[in-house]
Amino acid sequence: MHRVVITGIAPIVAMGKGQEFFDNLMAMKPVIKQTDPSYCDGANISKWYVPYPELDISPYKANLRQMTLIASRNAITAAVAALMAKEDAGLDNFDPDTAVFFGGSTMDAEDILMAHNTVKEGRRLHPSSNPKSMANAVPAWISILFGIHGRSQVISTACASGTDAIGAAYEHICMGKAKMAVCGGADQMSCSSELFFRSFDVLGALTHSPDGYPRPFSEERSGFLFSEGGACVLILEEYESAVARGARIYAEITDFQACCDAYHIVKMPENPEQVISMFKNMVQGKTIDYYNAHGTATPVNDQMEATALREVFGSELGHILVNATKSMTGHAIGTSGALEAAVTAYSIKNGIVHGNMIGTPMEGLNLPRETQKCEIHRAITASFGFGGHNSALMLEKI
Repeated sequence: MHRVVITGIAPIVAMGKGQEFFDNLMAMKPVIKQTDPSYCDGANISKWYVPYPELDISPYKANLRQMTLIASRNAITAAVAALMAKEDAGLDNFDPDTAVFFGGSTMDAEDILMAHNTVKEGRRLHPSSNPKSMANAVPAWISILFGIHGRSQVISTACASGTDAIGAAYEHICMGKAKMAVCGGADQMSCSSELFFRSFDVLGALTHSPDGYPRPFSEERSGFLFSEGGACVLILEEYESAVARGARIYAEITDFQACCDAYHIVKMPENPEQVISMFKNMVQGKTIDYYNAHGTATPVNDQMEATALREVFGSELGHILVNATKSMTGHAIGTSGALEAAVTAYSIKNGIVHGNMIGTPMEGLNLPRETQKCEIHRAITASFGFGGHNSALMLEKI
């Protein structure tokens, strides 16, 4: 088995891109907006959301020339993130057999809506309508952009998509099938009809907090803060290859576990036995310093996650720092797992953990309210998706 390390990271979300995102996260400066007042559907309980990131592509225009007219906004954002991650990793070129694994929960909403309206109105479809609507567009475009020929796949497991994509890349390198991988998550769920916002809202999944902050792991939690998405890319490399080229290493990935509840398409089981089993298989007596939670702020998710942590760690749980990145970024669905893995790696490398925007905390969890410096040797980040998809990564300091 080959060791796998993270050498490049590039998030692009409303809170910022690259280092700007981490600076704003550690300073606890979220970006949220109020919904259009005209949205007054009877099922509406949520008034806030996180907008899709504004992105200036001019510095990358030459690289993106082929994509400009026929790629979705989602694919372009992910491509810029990949270019940024490559630069962050200090790479001139990727190995030809570099793999691409990308998570995403859905196709680009606005492109689908525009194509639908064009057909409905009897107008001629734009020639790019098909490539813009392809579910595999993100990994395909990244492979094309860099001219790499390794495995290129999209992974769609709802909110666990980004974590599963990183896990797939980790396993690919572990087994010696490649020395490098570009992986992460990207979702673009903004559209003029507010389709995805409304679809989560009608399920009662979104926060009805008066100020928009979802407050995960708080008694006041009521649902998640909807994010229109973004992208986050990680560069994974085989350890010896990375050391040989003098790469800066954020963290080592030492385990990936995944399972399915097989319980319900949108509900979570009250007894999280599969999640508990997944965590126990991963931990096996190891000391964990930090847990980056799925932490959506829905009543059931947070209770389930806290129950699993109490069962697995017992009295040691009080010594484990727990935070929920979604308390500030909102829930970007397929992007979230990749973003949270990036945050975990950044925290390990820089010895810093962001605070939680919470209310009255649930009992038994060590939830820092303020960002704090601390040494992290080993951490876990986990994701749970609709359909019962559960996955977790273990990261360690080198």
